Amino acid sequence: MSYGAAVDGDRQSNLEKAIACFQSALDSYTIDAFPLEWATTQHDLGDTYRVLLRGDKQINLKKALVHLQASLEVFTSEAMPVEWAKTQYSMGQTYMSLSGENRLVYLAKALTCFQATLTIYTPEGFPQEWASTQDQMGNLYCSLPSDDRYATLQEAITCYEAALTVYTPEASAESWALAHYNLGNVYTFLPGGDREANLCKAIEHYEKALEVNTYEAYPQHWANTMQSLGNAYRNLAGEESDDTLKKAIACYENALKVYTREHSPLDWAVVQNNLGITYNLLVEGDERERLEHAIDCFRAALQVYTQEEHPIDWAKTQNMLGLTYLDLPGGNLQEKLRHAIACFEATLLVYTQASFPIGWAAVQNNLGNAYCNLQGGDQQAYLRKAITYYEDALKVYTRHAFPYDWARAQNNLGNTYYRLHGDDRESNLNKAIASYRAALLVYNSEQMPVEWASTQNNLGNAYCSLQHGDRQQHLERAIACYEAALRVQTRRASPFEWARTLHNLGTAYTELTTGNIQTNLQRAIAYYEEAMSVDTSQRMPLEWASLLFHLADAYRALETGDRENNLETAISLYRSTWSIYTPESYPFEWAAGQNNCGNAYQELTRGNRRANMEAAETCYENALRIFLVLQMEEHVRGIRSNLEKVQQTLQSLY
Repeated sequence: MSYGAAVDGDRQSNLEKAIACFQSALDSYTIDAFPLEWATTQHDLGDTYRVLLRGDKQINLKKALVHLQASLEVFTSEAMPVEWAKTQYSMGQTYMSLSGENRLVYLAKALTCFQATLTIYTPEGFPQEWASTQDQMGNLYCSLPSDDRYATLQEAITCYEAALTVYTPEASAESWALAHYNLGNVYTFLPGGDREANLCKAIEHYEKALEVNTYEAYPQHWANTMQSLGNAYRNLAGEESDDTLKKAIACYENALKVYTREHSPLDWAVVQNNLGITYNLLVEGDERERLEHAIDCFRAALQVYTQEEHPIDWAKTQNMLGLTYLDLPGGNLQEKLRHAIACFEATLLVYTQASFPIGWAAVQNNLGNAYCNLQGGDQQAYLRKAITYYEDALKVYTRHAFPYDWARAQNNLGNTYYRLHGDDRESNLNKAIASYRAALLVYNSEQMPVEWASTQNNLGNAYCSLQHGDRQQHLERAIACYEAALRVQTRRASPFEWARTLHNLGTAYTELTTGNIQTNLQRAIAYYEEAMSVDTSQRMPLEWASLLFHLADAYRALETGDRENNLETAISLYRSTWSIYTPESYPFEWAAGQNNCGNAYQELTRGNRRANMEAAETCYENALRIFLVLQMEEHVRGIRSNLEKVQQTLQSLY
């Protein structure tokens, strides 16, 4: 037994020497002449094969079973109950280590062996052995596939807790710490019950384990526990989510004091990846700084994960890196999008539709999102490419199997068709409408109010843009969609979305000719002005300028009330847009505002008529200069006609 128990030298070489000695002993010990010695040697030979790593591990385990089972010819539960229980325990451990197609059968046999062991090992007679068996059964239940995973893991919890009635930090510190660590793992992954309560229990058990597994005494166990504790904090939901995420980061950074790229590269890469995910989840602080940290972590992980050696981890990390580039604020948006696209395309080298259909579909959706925002080059071609990716995602995301993913992809598809222009604009709008309506088969105002309201708004935009067919019916449908969205969106809960929908609703009413046109304009103005109660001039300046422009147009068209006040209000609003719409940055919008402002001045009779006409002339000349540069001949002709009328009026006033 000395070779098997030796700790000096090469452990595996010592085990091989022990096996040779046991086999030699069996040449002398026979079951008939020396039954006890023969059975003991068979048992020890089996136990040695069980822990031998050199050579084919599965063959070693099967040899172990042969020898352990042989010992049971002598070690019976009646004649030698303690030795029988000890052998049953070893056989249980061996079956647990076997892998392959018959894994489930092996685990079932392991469970039978451990249960047999417990008929001899009782907490009163053999407390340590009983606790060790309970501990092993806990490990087995964690590995055992089951239709009811929750119930199986509850069995594991019962076993580990039973072991802890014997294990104490004073008498069996390492076993006590390991049982707490295992309990922490079970509660972390427990699929049922109160998720937050389970994670809190996991944290309690990990912290118990750290009372023994200190950095100084057991650095590797300490790092393992720190990593697991970080995972529990990362997954812990609650109002103080940023506090728990910061605790997770602290745990991961502690683990990296032990895990190094040189000595434990895979553990180091796992923690780097988890750090990247956690930085992504943080809300407080500088978003750009946080996401740049995440990018650094994912890139670090990819120094270890390669497509050849760790394809799945490599692909997962590439996907997370791509998503982080999509979310990264500031900097060059197009450069970030191209980085993201490269990451997603790399992911698809591993995630194929056949091997990883769900992951493949998710990446297809991510690629669609990236191409939707890509500019430069042929933007319409990018949108068509995005449509292809969304449609590919829908090959996996079906309404019945993945309803929410299906609805999200349908909404994305609708947004992309809505943005497509060209000769088939009306066809694309109808496709957008079909996609939005499909999404609304899943989204409803009770269970998914935010998504439902957003899709209603999108559907309204598509109807509002349709020009062929019954235009007024399209506008009425758009209005119904916007009003539906506003039943969910409120100024308090979602101010920017609420203001945007009010803006859209106002625009639909400005074009509506059914009913009283002036009443429709008054409604439009009311909606526009209500939208202005949310000041988006700093956060979304272009939307703010568009709102002012449309409100100005509505006042200029409004004939009821004080007409001169309406025109003066329109002029003031047009002029307000020019701080955002500048001729350098937004020449078309600036020129359109100049033209419309000129129209309002031309109609204005209050005040100095000549000064009004001169202001109109200046506006038209400004607009003409830009439209000539833009080579927009139709606009040029219209402005020249306006300018000619104003100049004729001015001549009559001299």
